[in-house]
Amino acid sequence: MRAILRRHWLFVLLLCGTSIFFIAGIGKVPFHPDESTFLYMSGEFERATSNPFDLAWDKSASLTPVMRYRMIDAPLTRYLVGFSLAIFELPALENDWDWSISWQNNLESGAFPESRTLLVGRLTVASLFPLSLILLYLIGLKLNGRMLGIAAVVIFSLNPLILLHTRRAMAEGVLVFAVLLVLYALLHANQYPFLAGLAVGLAFNTKHSAGLLVPFGLLAACWISLSIPNAYRRIASNFVRYSIGFGLLTLLLNPFLWRNPIDALQTALSQRQELIECQITDFERIAPAQVLDSTGKRAAVAIAQVFIAPPLFSETGNYVENTAEVETAYLESFGSKIGRQTWVAGLLIGFTLLGLIAAARSARSKDQAQRRNAVILLLSFVSISLGIVLLVHLAWQRYYLPLIPFTTIFSALGFVWGIKTSREIIAHGRLSDRLSQILAQFAPDSRVS
Repeated sequence: MRAILRRHWLFVLLLCGTSIFFIAGIGKVPFHPDESTFLYMSGEFERATSNPFDLAWDKSASLTPVMRYRMIDAPLTRYLVGFSLAIFELPALENDWDWSISWQNNLESGAFPESRTLLVGRLTVASLFPLSLILLYLIGLKLNGRMLGIAAVVIFSLNPLILLHTRRAMAEGVLVFAVLLVLYALLHANQYPFLAGLAVGLAFNTKHSAGLLVPFGLLAACWISLSIPNAYRRIASNFVRYSIGFGLLTLLLNPFLWRNPIDALQTALSQRQELIECQITDFERIAPAQVLDSTGKRAAVAIAQVFIAPPLFSETGNYVENTAEVETAYLESFGSKIGRQTWVAGLLIGFTLLGLIAAARSARSKDQAQRRNAVILLLSFVSISLGIVLLVHLAWQRYYLPLIPFTTIFSALGFVWGIKTSREIIAHGRLSDRLSQILAQFAPDSRVS
């Protein structure tokens, strides 16, 4: 332990300091009505542990609001929150938030959580932040060493979108952790395919958009050198073990599938499609600027939300007057707008592009492990980026959170690669030679010592 602390002391200091800052600030985060929905649905944990078959879809029964949530929302976050509430002997929220009525009417109906309930829900999600930092650091060590790990931790910890959205009792904090867990698992998937399948299953069951990573988990699990003995048998074995890990976890966490899996899955897909169409229709009427009707718009908004846009507290203006004071106070707190200045955003975009170039160079490396890691990381990023650009039709900031683990790693990689490349140029005298060539064009007798 002492040897580990001596070697990684800077990371340990960053881990402790940023985690204390992160958790200490959860009370300042403005309330989002969707937190009520997660606290309301946290009652699923007790139902799932007492009699899970009660949660199964029965096609002869009417579709209740709770069953609809089971079908359209990934279950992991509500189970985690429900588990924490059970530990503290707190009940799930009695009523769901109703967006069609006023803030005051929701308060009167019991849809606003008590302070202890909200705190426990937020702490449940916020407790994953230190684990996310550990995963980021380990990924950095695996890819390029301690400097990359430290740079990634700093960039991630100061990201204002992380500081806002992952402190709430909602799915975003769990999703960011799960995506980082997947990225770490992909680097070891050919050795531990079952665990890689579980990691991808956790991400998918946190937010269904993470399903875009499923095929790349499979690729990582089956990426084995054909020169080893019994290579094809090993590939087939890894394929099966990865699929079992993902499939079993998904089935276990979704008991609504247990009784009539085909009918339940078809109903869930139709309900999800209906929800998306209703959201788009509603926002075309009340906030048309948030509807992204072209691929170009969706790509531009994705870049803006990840790198430039300030933290956005809500997707609709229903309750602006009720949250304005808390939002103003939050924006005045430290860290709420770090990196959202144009010049800082430009630097981060530049470092991210450098990181993508560095990863592309590594993808051509003669070292098989280095080449494998770079290719899988690049393909995963391209897949989830294209998926979000093509599938997300509303400019809701929290929909872009799955991109942040990737952009964090690539921007840190670009920063480190830039430093190392500059050192090599200076060490080998290339910088002086280049300066001499440039000066010689204007003054042939100039010399650079």
